[in-house]
Amino acid sequence: MKKSRALGLEPYLFILPLAALLFGVLGTPIVNLFKFSFGDSNVIQGYMGWNNFENYKYLPTDEFRSTLIITIVWVVFGVFGVVFVGMSVSLALNKPFRGQSFVRALVIVPWVVPHAFAGVMWTWVLHPQFGILNELLLRLGLTDAPISFLGPDTALAMVIIVRIWQGTPFMIITMTAALSTVSEELLEAAELDGAGAIRRFIHVTLPSIRPVLAISILMITAWTLQIFDSVFVMTNGGPGRATRIIALDIYNKVFIENDLGGGAAIAVVTLLVVTLIGWVALKKQEQNDG
Repeated sequence: MKKSRALGLEPYLFILPLAALLFGVLGTPIVNLFKFSFGDSNVIQGYMGWNNFENYKYLPTDEFRSTLIITIVWVVFGVFGVVFVGMSVSLALNKPFRGQSFVRALVIVPWVVPHAFAGVMWTWVLHPQFGILNELLLRLGLTDAPISFLGPDTALAMVIIVRIWQGTPFMIITMTAALSTVSEELLEAAELDGAGAIRRFIHVTLPSIRPVLAISILMITAWTLQIFDSVFVMTNGGPGRATRIIALDIYNKVFIENDLGGGAAIAVVTLLVVTLIGWVALKKQEQNDG
């Protein structure tokens, strides 16, 4: 009995060093995040003592509500755009054609471009006086005057488009790999039964790639919530608060207002929401697999 019990503990002993390392790397910052959120804290002095949930009183304000609405729009349209464009391109690239390898390599380029550099590049492209896009529209006669793409009415749409441009390559890579596992026999059988391209996708392709698709969407959602640099470079949350997403709100709280506790409180809520979304998505996936 003792020997079998020892053998039962042996696998856990092997993973104990890795578990301790992960706890140190991931657990310590999370513990500090919660600690800072519950007290008066700033970048220079750190944690200075309990403040009776004062940091969380910012969350019900109109300012944070505005940030929350903008972030929801940013995440919903950003993730939907990445998934839709990435899936569409993956389906197109799944069919053999001349130059397929070159095109597959080309579509990965936006993913390897640093976000800060991408922000600078797109700011130049969209510039009302010197931007290449306005120059093209004027030459084609599609507009009579330069368009302020990063103005109050269109800035959020522009940063979402840039997010889609940045995130699509990841979706293409994962979906291309997933599509290669779809049974050709099932697709051919569905085609012989008279199923069109859309029905084949819904009833054959989609069920086959659902696990990979679910994990990809979850990862893209988490990454979209974390994005800071490209939006910071392009608009810095403006004009006004037009593009003030949660990541920028945390930055402004911590580094502009020197309110580490307030930024930590926003980060804690964001962490809990992302964790909840991930847990629900994984439970749903387990139910589907079962």
